[in-house]
Amino acid sequence: RNVPVKRASENLNFASAVAEFGMLIRESSYKGNASFDAVLTRAKANKGTEGYRAEFIQLVERAKLLMQEYYLARE
Repeated sequence: RNVPVKRASENLNFASAVAEFGMLIRESSYKGNASFDAVLTRAKANKGTEGYRAEFIQLVERAKLLMQEYYLARE
C-alpha cells in the first residue's frame, strides 16, 4: 500500500544538514553532490529558536570560506 510520506520534521532536516556538513569537511567519498550552499539553505530553513543552530550556521559559513581557500591553494 502506498502511504504518503510526511514532511520531515524541523529537527530531522536540521540533523541532515549537520550530517551533510560532516561529509563535506571530511571530503567523504559518500558525499555525492553535497554542497555548503545546500547545507546552509537547509540549516537556515530549519533554524528554529535554538541558539546552537545559529552558531552552527555561522560555523558552516566560515568553513565554506576556508574550504574555498584550501581548494584554491591546491590548484
